[in-house]
Amino acid sequence: MPPDTLTEPSPSAQRTLDRLRVAFQGEFGAFGEEAIHLLWRGEAHPVPKATFEDVMSAAESRDVEYGMLPIESTLAGGLDVAYDLLSLHDGLKIVAEVIVPVHLCLLAVPGATIKSLRTLSSHPVMLEQCTHFLGRYKHITPQPAWDTAGAAREVRDAGDRTRAAASTRRAAERFDLAVLMDHIEDRPDSQMRFLAVARDAATIPENTPARTALLAVFPHEAGALVSALGPMAEAKFNISHLASRPTREPWRYQFFLEFEHASGDPAVHTALAAIRRATDEFRLLGTYPRWTTAGTQRTPEW
Repeated sequence: MPPDTLTEPSPSAQRTLDRLRVAFQGEFGAFGEEAIHLLWRGEAHPVPKATFEDVMSAAESRDVEYGMLPIESTLAGGLDVAYDLLSLHDGLKIVAEVIVPVHLCLLAVPGATIKSLRTLSSHPVMLEQCTHFLGRYKHITPQPAWDTAGAAREVRDAGDRTRAAASTRRAAERFDLAVLMDHIEDRPDSQMRFLAVARDAATIPENTPARTALLAVFPHEAGALVSALGPMAEAKFNISHLASRPTREPWRYQFFLEFEHASGDPAVHTALAAIRRATDEFRLLGTYPRWTTAGTQRTPEW
């Protein structure tokens, strides 16, 4: 289903919102919108898109200033679609990250009960986080949907007391749905990390706690990956994320890698140069502030 029509900002907010339009996948009320509110603290205008590809294309073409892309979940792990899109859209840089707590509500039309339900729809990643709930209520069958908030809207539109959605309380308020149960996720500390992407790289103050992300294809030979990452260990950089994805060539793999450091540390350039020399293909995706519980430090242009 297409996303709802955007509400136009007030004239007093128009200038700020025109400068900060951020695309996310899904309907208003999705976790991508929540990520935007957390990162920009209400100063950005969320722009819903049907697919993650649409999000990246909008940012690359400058239809919006930023795109918001989920990269990993504490329960479901990394998102393959994110690695692939970062590889395909070489005109974009990662400029920020934000971590969103994942709290799922059981949403249904008013008058529905848990006993009356037969299906539960949500994004597949979110359904993976409801295994305990589904194991308890075996009469409810999971149904994948494009996104959490879109699933909620479809439940509202259907008006069917046998259907429910695993979505956010924000979506419940937006679509006038009843919250039959709160916190149906498997773990109360479940989180999802999002990356903000843009055409221009971030500029951050020196000594800021940061991450650098890159894509690399290593030679298909013994020890290639270990030897390339040696300089990371020597500099005591923590590799916080490492994932492989197939390239278009048979049995050839591309690695997505993130490591932590202080911005401006000269050892970063030494380590990156060593990795570049050891790879068949190399692309730097960006350096950006690490998210903390107090919130990320903003880049000057924000």
